[in-house]
Amino acid sequence: MNNTGDTRIIGLLLAGGQGTRMGGRDKGWVEYRGRPMAQWVFEALALTCSPVLISANRSLDRYEALAPGLVFEDFPENLGQGPLAGLLRGLVAAETLGATAVMVSPCDTPDITPTLCRTLVEAWQSRPCRPILAESEGRIHPLHGVYPVALAETLAETLRTGERRVMGFARSVGAEGLSLPGSEALFHNRNRPEDMG
Repeated sequence: MNNTGDTRIIGLLLAGGQGTRMGGRDKGWVEYRGRPMAQWVFEALALTCSPVLISANRSLDRYEALAPGLVFEDFPENLGQGPLAGLLRGLVAAETLGATAVMVSPCDTPDITPTLCRTLVEAWQSRPCRPILAESEGRIHPLHGVYPVALAETLAETLRTGERRVMGFARSVGAEGLSLPGSEALFHNRNRPEDMG
């Protein structure tokens, strides 16, 4: 899908976690239904947004093969600060590429679909003043949604204050949930070996 109008949204795959509950393995390269989890999510994003950036702090050569020239490590001052650090790096990189916003998703939710991503992108395009986040069964999923690149400096300052909670940041910038009935299974985090069935 090509971005329409005068907004340009590019994808951001978050793959910078430590994989603690996966025995320290890089979750993005753990196989799920015959393919690495990162590949499932990357393809869902790629069918919605172009290009797709990857935030990663290891396995860089493997991620580079998936998205040549579009793999970014966390800024040194943000190392170890969790998914918000990856989001910040992605927002900054996306802005340098001329994007207006990023459609973000983490590598450990391989069941997400292009349709889900498109629904979020289209919702944000209709009201682009704030982040639009997936909401299912009353629960907001702050790592599945569209964030404007204009939030980069606010996010950098948030990290400087010591805030690491994604939902805390999302609330602070007025993020809006988009109700997606019947989609809860798509957001299942597969971050332990027993989740891979």
